[in-house]
Amino acid sequence: MRNIVPSTKATDADVDNTDQTLKAGPGVLMGISIYNPSNATAYVQVFDAASATVGTTTPDWIVGCKTLEYAHYYYGPVGINFTTQIHYAGTTTATGNGDPSTGLVVSFVYE
Repeated sequence: MRNIVPSTKATDADVDNTDQTLKAGPGVLMGISIYNPSNATAYVQVFDAASATVGTTTPDWIVGCKTLEYAHYYYGPVGINFTTQIHYAGTTTATGNGDPSTGLVVSFVYE
């Protein structure tokens, strides 16, 4: 059984197709909340890598959100392990690099 440790929370109110660092080291993703104000379905790509080239680097986890809606993903008490670093980007396709017309509002819970 995994030890329970305090989680860290972070919000990015303008997630676009630029690689961003959530945690610069190994970590566990516990949950993601997304609001998509853009004019089309959008995706948050999450990478287990020291850096990512969005549209070229294969994401390790992908979540989507329809336009003008909220989506909440909770990964239970175990979470999703990332062994290198946790990086993310917001795109118009699940594995591409198209930039949403308006930045996504994304909140993360991680350890």
